[in-house]
Amino acid sequence: MKFLKKSILAFVALCVLAAGATAVGPQKDQKPPPPPKEKQEVPKPDKTPPPPPRDNGNKGDKKGNH
Repeated sequence: MKFLKKSILAFVALCVLAAGATAVGPQKDQKPPPPPKEKQEVPKPDKTPPPPPRDNGNKGDKKGNH
């Protein structure tokens, strides 16, 4: 049981050290961020009103009676 505890602890320690070593290494392609773009004004076209509804005068009986 003692050996199992020590081996698990050693494994965890090695994983932590390996993760730390890979995080400290030099990063690839470290470029500065691009400068911010100027905000452009985009004209919005006027909206046309929707066409009138096509009911053809057929209102129907709203109560359901014939």
